[in-house]
Amino acid sequence: MKRAAVCVVALSSLALGIAALTLPALADPRVGVTSATTGGPTGKPPTQAERVLHVGVDVQANEIVRTGVNDRAHLLFLDGSSLTVGPQAMLTIDKFVYDPNSKTGALAINASQGVFRFVGGKISKTAPVTITTPSATLSIRGGIMIVSADASRTVAIFVFGNDMTVTAGGHTTTVTRPGWQVTTFAGAVPGQPAHTPPGSLGAELRQLEAIGGQPSNADDAAKTSGFADQNSGLGVGASGLGGNDTTINGAATNAINNANTSLQRPAVTPAPAPPMPPAGPPRGPGN
Repeated sequence: MKRAAVCVVALSSLALGIAALTLPALADPRVGVTSATTGGPTGKPPTQAERVLHVGVDVQANEIVRTGVNDRAHLLFLDGSSLTVGPQAMLTIDKFVYDPNSKTGALAINASQGVFRFVGGKISKTAPVTITTPSATLSIRGGIMIVSADASRTVAIFVFGNDMTVTAGGHTTTVTRPGWQVTTFAGAVPGQPAHTPPGSLGAELRQLEAIGGQPSNADDAAKTSGFADQNSGLGVGASGLGGNDTTINGAATNAINNANTSLQRPAVTPAPAPPMPPAGPPRGPGN
């Protein structure tokens, strides 16, 4: 586990433009960045105060992310995975380990409530990514899924990929057909896969799209931003990053550029300078 943690340090240092040698091993818990937001979503790292997740603010392991009624957030992980978080949601990043050399690792998220869209990166190509809700444990390999969860019910929609599994009550349901969903009620086993009806979860899905004050496709932004390549060893600037694109498609680029800036450092108000002593009377010649 120590070796994996050191890999996370080196990776995040590369991605955020910080020399790895300036940070002690195991001291950097960062697993990704905030790439787009609406409103004021917040994050609570395990050892720091809660702060607003502005674009460019790091996302850490074991961080609790919350959104209010008018908030949304788009998170990009260091392997290129992305998670869009809708309003009135809460989640915890339970586990993130990534080796940029082998492009393997593990990602686990606990989603207490809300609507989420997960787009798999390099980790999900070799190992299932898991999302745990109050009523089920979901996993996906190499694809995209949409989850709507609350205390009593979980709806998981398989959008694309190899497969999605839904486990509850000792039973597992596997979905391999895009556009099919599984509904699980708290305390029950997963339902049978069913074709997602037209308009199903329409209101929830629209909530995911309005990031940055405009309709968007944050999934495409994640895939076209160059973030995954940036975190695979190309180095800062090697893939054309460095602009200041203010559109949603430039959100991930801006996140890299803004990382480790005043957006994510606590504001410090300098102490006022001591008053200058009053000037003495003018000194005449010979004094």
